Amino acid sequence: MKHLSYIMAAGLMLVPPAAHAQDPASAQVSGRVSVGLQQFDNSSGSSKFGEYRDIRDNLSLFTVTFGIDDQAGGRFLDLSGSNLVRADQTIRLAAGQYGAWRFGLRWFDTPHVFSTKARTPYIERAPGLLEVPATIPITFKKLATGAADAPSVVAMDALRAAYAVAYLKPTDLGLQYRHGQATFDYSGSDALGFNVTYDLRKRSGSRAGFGPIGDRPPRTLNVQIAEPVDHATRDLTLTLEHIGKSFDVQASYLYSDFANQVDTLVWQNIHTTAAPGADYDAWDRAVSVYGRRPLAPDNRYHNLQIRAGADLPAEGRLTATVAYGRMDQNQALLPYSYHTALANAALPRASADAAMTTLRFDADYTVSPSPGLNLRAFVRRYDLDNETPEAQWWYVTSDTSNLNGTVSYKNKRINLPYAFDRTNAGVDATYRFKPGRSALTIGFEREDIAREFREADTADSRLTASLRVRPTSWANARVRYLYGSRDGGAYNGTVTQQSYWYAPADAGTDNDNPQFTFSSHPDTRRYDVSDRKRHQLDATLNLVPGNVFTIAASVRYRSDDFASGVQSSQPLAGLTVADRAAATPGDQLGLLEDSRTRYTIDAFVVPNSRTTLNAFIAWDKGASFMRSMEFNENNKQNPSTIQNAELGPWTRAGSQWTADTDDVTTMFGAGATLTLPRREATLSLNYSVSLSAIDIAYGGFGVTNWDGTPFPDNHQFAFPANPPTITNDLHAFDARLEIPLVRDVALILGYLFERYELDDWQQSSGTTFFESVGSEYFLRDTSRSHQWGNRLPTLGTYLAPTYSAHVGYASFSYRF
Repeated sequence: MKHLSYIMAAGLMLVPPAAHAQDPASAQVSGRVSVGLQQFDNSSGSSKFGEYRDIRDNLSLFTVTFGIDDQAGGRFLDLSGSNLVRADQTIRLAAGQYGAWRFGLRWFDTPHVFSTKARTPYIERAPGLLEVPATIPITFKKLATGAADAPSVVAMDALRAAYAVAYLKPTDLGLQYRHGQATFDYSGSDALGFNVTYDLRKRSGSRAGFGPIGDRPPRTLNVQIAEPVDHATRDLTLTLEHIGKSFDVQASYLYSDFANQVDTLVWQNIHTTAAPGADYDAWDRAVSVYGRRPLAPDNRYHNLQIRAGADLPAEGRLTATVAYGRMDQNQALLPYSYHTALANAALPRASADAAMTTLRFDADYTVSPSPGLNLRAFVRRYDLDNETPEAQWWYVTSDTSNLNGTVSYKNKRINLPYAFDRTNAGVDATYRFKPGRSALTIGFEREDIAREFREADTADSRLTASLRVRPTSWANARVRYLYGSRDGGAYNGTVTQQSYWYAPADAGTDNDNPQFTFSSHPDTRRYDVSDRKRHQLDATLNLVPGNVFTIAASVRYRSDDFASGVQSSQPLAGLTVADRAAATPGDQLGLLEDSRTRYTIDAFVVPNSRTTLNAFIAWDKGASFMRSMEFNENNKQNPSTIQNAELGPWTRAGSQWTADTDDVTTMFGAGATLTLPRREATLSLNYSVSLSAIDIAYGGFGVTNWDGTPFPDNHQFAFPANPPTITNDLHAFDARLEIPLVRDVALILGYLFERYELDDWQQSSGTTFFESVGSEYFLRDTSRSHQWGNRLPTLGTYLAPTYSAHVGYASFSYRF
């Protein structure tokens, strides 16, 4: 497609100026070419400035348009492009005959730059294969806990610091999106029309990924890596439509094919001491010298849809839609681990053999039994059937096993083919008051969702009322209120037990035993299947008095309460253990409250024919409150034995913690377009600001111990009650002056300024939770400083940091 943009740019520059006024009955040719030079300064080099755009210091073809309108023959041709031969270019082509057929071609390039400062020791030797030029052997492998091991820890940190200096190299983090679309429409018949559309979507580049090796902290040797991306999605859509006098019918078929050119990621263990050619390293675990995991698999999707509508008596209308879909994915499965010294190496099947089918049915009936009154009834049914076969797996955790080649009995799992059925049904009535400028609508809807292998089925009832008022021709307002009540029914907190297949004897004396105890705490309620009370209010106001100014204002408020009446329970009551009467605190865990409020005002003023002014302001606030608990999972069956331990039992309310989060965004701006008397030049000015802040208030365990004793800042469970506010601010100003020079030629001058300021303790290395080892690209967890496996190689902190940028440009525009 880049070759097309070059040809288009060169060809249109040769269009002669003689193609102006001709015989009105002949074809009219018109177009525009805008070419110029831009210069920019982004002193910090932050990727945030050019995250979704390509701004360069060179000559650019900003805009090209070309059109032919043959009114006598009823034919047309439109061709346009912007930012040609750049990473954010757009090209459009449309040709056809009015009222008969139309062909369209579109191409969009969009960059997404994540970072220009990321560094890594990894080199991509082949697609999906990441290796390092040298490793950092861990000479200190003991799970140390005392200060006597500090010299060995310091020595290891010195090795890492030297490694960072020697081997860290810049790496690109960014994706290039390409979307091409070709369409053909035929509408030459009054009763028949069809459409063919082909879409090609590509993504290529790299993004921040992860590479876990090891089983659990402190033996987790995680690394951040640049994960390669090379995806292509091809869609073909065929649509056939018949429109009659009192009925219409439409049939469509979609075929979608997704292909990933890099479907497996392999990365070298940066800490291996194994000899070349070995596949694992013997520490107190057999740790692979390479990690391996699958990436997005190739898959195919089919969807066939038929929609029909018919007019009925009493101004009635019935529409119905039936759709069937199927997705298939049969990627070859990777072995459990890269290293081969495993006792459980055999997979239950060689490929995924995954398939899902969907069936959808919609019906909608409206009728007007009397003047001013409209009634509507609807039903929607959506079934998702997961045909992926179940199997018994005994997976390996992050390419790591015991020294004898075995892994935990807890890794004996069954893949559960999640599926659901959803039914929506409702009625609403609308009454239009005379003289027809106001209307009241009241509606009721019920949604029932039945889920397989989930904690609960849900039934959601929603009542809505809306009022639309138009007191004059230049003012209208609308208010809508919704009340929803979702019932989660009987919550099955032990549904995950179905995913284990080990025998009771396999657990031995292990007091975790998740198949017969629980995985999530019994007081947990997942918010998407819990009870919920929802209140939502939407209001809009539009004022257009004359042709001088317009004002649009809106308010939106939504509040969700997930309280589900959780009570204390005894999850071990059915087991023959000493603590079978142990009870939970009975306080609901999970997301408890969530709300969002938004206000917007937009104003547009035209005081005279030469001036337009606009301004806007918006305020958005979200608030959420959640509660959870820290407990020792190794003592689920005997919580009484650790009643006073720091990481205590699931029965102790003192181990609960809470998080209260507020995020507020304020946006405002103003602009003006002025036509200057001299030379009829046009000046445009715009300024906008976006200010965001996130505050999190923590309470309970983590701020203090379960008994109220404060934790030191670098304690493994410590967290500050009020971390610093996260701020994300953006200021943008642009000015554009267009000066006519001679007939059809104009000079355009422009300037753009942006300032982005980010302060986020979650991305900073300067916290009490971790510190750098040699550089920001190696971080050390300060809470477990005497254990190996807590040194995390990263791609860097603040990957898209604060910046100030200036862009100036000048171009000539020629119209013909």
